[in-house]
Amino acid sequence: MTVGSKIFKSAIIILTAILSVSCIYDEDIHPVNRVILVYLGGDNSLSDEVYEKIEAIRVGWDKENKGKLLIYNDPSGASPQLIEICTCHKGNPIKEIIHTYGEENSADSKVFGRVINEVRTIYPASSYGLILFSHASGWLPQETLKNPKSILIDNKREMDITDFADAIPENYFDFIIFEACFMAGIEVAYELKDKADYILVSSAEIVSPGFTEIYKQSAISYLYESPVNLKGFAQSAFNYFNSQSGFLNSATLSIIKTSELDALGNIIKKNYNRDNTVDINTIQHFDRYTYHLFFDFEDYFSSYLQTDMQRQELSEAINSCIIYKAATFLFMDGYNGFEIKKHSGLTTYIQQEQFPYLNTEYQKLKWYKKISEN
Repeated sequence: MTVGSKIFKSAIIILTAILSVSCIYDEDIHPVNRVILVYLGGDNSLSDEVYEKIEAIRVGWDKENKGKLLIYNDPSGASPQLIEICTCHKGNPIKEIIHTYGEENSADSKVFGRVINEVRTIYPASSYGLILFSHASGWLPQETLKNPKSILIDNKREMDITDFADAIPENYFDFIIFEACFMAGIEVAYELKDKADYILVSSAEIVSPGFTEIYKQSAISYLYESPVNLKGFAQSAFNYFNSQSGFLNSATLSIIKTSELDALGNIIKKNYNRDNTVDINTIQHFDRYTYHLFFDFEDYFSSYLQTDMQRQELSEAINSCIIYKAATFLFMDGYNGFEIKKHSGLTTYIQQEQFPYLNTEYQKLKWYKKISEN
């Protein structure tokens, strides 16, 4: 063991001892059944929202939650920190600073991976969950769009989905919740199918302030139920958006069961014919650009199937993957928005001649290789 390793191990032992004293419950120490990491990549235009979310999570923390909640926070103009939300001896939820880091890039997969390892070193548990908040644009590679960008953004630096997935140990998370835009892509889900059992995602953007209000209402408590109640959390989020008026009444949420993705891929592979052409203007889209990159999965793939039996098989496979979905009738009405006529809970990219770079990058993804392999 190197000197550096010994120092790190000693620091963890000391840190754990400090935490066991400073962060205690009212005479009832709950066992650590589940640890949830909230990763707030806010060293960008979302910096103010980062502080609001931390406070909302603190206010909504329930001392009966049987587990730990840790927050990695990287806002603009301040040092990144790892924080624990816990209950003090008087029963009040508090923030405990576990570690303050030097300036670092929260969109670097090495930093993301290090934080994951730190969390599981400090709190070994049988179950882990992740909530990620930042700008995002699904599977799209870095610097493809001006706004939003990739899966995480720190200042002008980004992380793409393949690096994100590579930083996560195999079969590590019970669930990942993306409080981020355009993450319902089959491309995203397939990259993460061996990393998490369930993924809560949005086909379109997530309208600000995102999940902040439901954090205040203790929705995170659903995530400490056994088994985890992701549907309860998702429904709380949808109910919030659906109760709003105007453009705020906009949401497209779904939960993907990743163990069913291979079966879905096999069906697409069996029936996939790249020679067939589809008018993409007839397919439901979920972006507000003058061009479109995020299309409804079932609407697209069912459009070139030849028989009702094939369409039924596809629909059943999608229903096995998507265990929850909900969408408003309109999205961002009055702000170059659109009607939501179809919402399968998954989206897909459709290759287009005007985007040769995207087409090339798309063909590198595991999903494309799955449905195109011989």
